Amino acid sequence: MSRLFPQWSIFRVQRIALAIGLFLLPVATSAQQREGGAFSRFAGNWSGEGTVKTSAGNERIRCKAHYDVTSDGASLEQSLLCASDSYKLEVRSKVAATGTRFAGKWNEVTRDAIGNISGTITGAGIRGKIDGIGFTADLAISTQANRQSVTIEPTGATDISQVAITLTRI
Repeated sequence: MSRLFPQWSIFRVQRIALAIGLFLLPVATSAQQREGGAFSRFAGNWSGEGTVKTSAGNERIRCKAHYDVTSDGASLEQSLLCASDSYKLEVRSKVAATGTRFAGKWNEVTRDAIGNISGTITGAGIRGKIDGIGFTADLAISTQANRQSVTIEPTGATDISQVAITLTRI
């Protein structure tokens, strides 16, 4: 990774990839799917904050997201801007649902980093995996009314143990 982006440390890339995964896929519960598609109720603007837990301690993160959803609610395009005390990132993603499965791609625009996301839609939200160069994490999103709770837990060797965010529709 350092050959592609010499100014980046692997720790910083992992932190960016975790933050990117936070909002790639806000998925509705099964009842919301019946009302117009997996992503219908997420169209519009959202904001929130949470915590990135590392071996060095906790760091606050703040995010704003905008979701464009297709008329059938089966696909979305997302723009995300997040900031903490130590970094800022801009993410664009495209995600589609087919039945109870979902898949898509993300791109961190300012650093030209890319990755994939996939998983299963459950009655409570979603369970999935996100990945990028040298990075994999478990993703869980639960949704109730106009609030989303997002948890990301990396697997493998990383300094980050968890990312937890709550978003609210604005």
